[in-house]
Amino acid sequence: MSSSIDEDAPALATVAAEAVGLLNDATGPEVGYPGLAGSDDVEDVLAALNRMAGDLRQTVAQLTRYLNDEVTTELSASGTTGRHGSTVAAARRALQEVQENTRTLAEALTTAETAISALRPSADRRG
Repeated sequence: MSSSIDEDAPALATVAAEAVGLLNDATGPEVGYPGLAGSDDVEDVLAALNRMAGDLRQTVAQLTRYLNDEVTTELSASGTTGRHGSTVAAARRALQEVQENTRTLAEALTTAETAISALRPSADRRG
């Protein structure tokens, strides 16, 4: 870890969200798709989004583990497990759903990336 932001999960999540917003701007039709110059760029963006989906799935799994380990312990120590236990359980269920959806997202992105790669001449295909 090289800087204080490396250990600040909320700040990193904000940076990631801002980056996705910038990507949205760069791929938007409003000003002529400024960040795209061809199907190769689309393929590259799909590959990066696929990686992001996998990383997001892992991050959500880690958040779920944190809820299981740290928050449950914290609630138990403060004697508020009964009052907040169902809230934590609902959050865990929702995060498990997010994990499943990111798996589906990654699979769809792989399918799209594979389809776009078929536009390349066979000698230029990656992989």
